Parts: sequence; structure tokens; C-alpha cells
Amino acid sequence: MLMLEYFLQRFKGTESVSKVSEQVKNVKLNEDKPKETKSEETLDEGPPKYTKSVLKKGDKTNFPKKGDVVHCWYTGTLQDGTVFDTNIQTSSKKKKNAKPLSFKVGVGKVIRGWDEALLTMSKGEKARLEIEPEWAYGKKGQPDAKIPPNAKLIFEVELVDID
Repeated sequence: MLMLEYFLQRFKGTESVSKVSEQVKNVKLNEDKPKETKSEETLDEGPPKYTKSVLKKGDKTNFPKKGDVVHCWYTGTLQDGTVFDTNIQTSSKKKKNAKPLSFKVGVGKVIRGWDEALLTMSKGEKARLEIEPEWAYGKKGQPDAKIPPNAKLIFEVELVDID
């Protein structure tokens, strides 16, 4: 389409066909040159910003892929042990109605540390994740959840199912 527009703009009937053909050829050659932009795949971000310790092995065969819906039980704590979030209920009444957290993994629905770590877990696996601030809530923290700025977060996560 770009070449046709160029041709229509440039060819006024006074230039020779060979001259216009050469101009179109040059435009096509410039079009084929790769643009100098950095793609996400080529950026070197260094090592992952989390560590994972397996507490209970999973089935080692069923791993989520980006876009799959995962179902997890979890507890999130600060480094001093303060629990800031959990979906694990302690009272028997609440346990009956409790459901694991469900979300599409690898697509930014949760903090990056979770997205990346859960892609390495197999169904049934329980792990302790220590997530650096860069892959958690960073410099801003999450005041509503009482997560301070630059907080390293610790989660115990169990991957119970994958859809």
C-alpha cells in the first residue's frame, strides 16, 4: 500500500517510467530494512527477581502456560512475618465456602513475581516464593494492603489446579 501511495504522489506523467520504477524500488528496499527498536525478547533484565523453595512436590507433568487459568491457595507475608493477605480460612464454617484464587497466569493479572514463578510450578506443588520489590509492588508499595514501599514479599503458594 505504501508503494502505491508513493507512486500516486510521485508520478505526475512528466517523469519517465524507469525513473519512477527506480524510486519505488528504493522505497521498497528501505521498507525491508529492520527497524532499530528493542523488542521485549531482546532486553536483558538480568536474573529473576524471586526465589522459589519447593515445600511439596507437584505431579511434575502438568505445568501452566501463559493464558491458562490457575487456581491457588496462598498466604502473603512481609519479611517480619506480618500476614498481609491470605485465602486460606481457619474457621470450619469459612473453610466450607472457601475457594482458591483463580486467574489467568502470565498475562499481568497479578504481580510479576507470581506470574513468573507459577509458570515453573506443576499441579499440586506448594512453594515458598520470596519476591523482590521490582517484581512485587516496587517503590510505591500497596498502602491499602499495608505493604510498604520497596517491600520484599514472601508467599506460600499451592497450585491446586490448571484450566
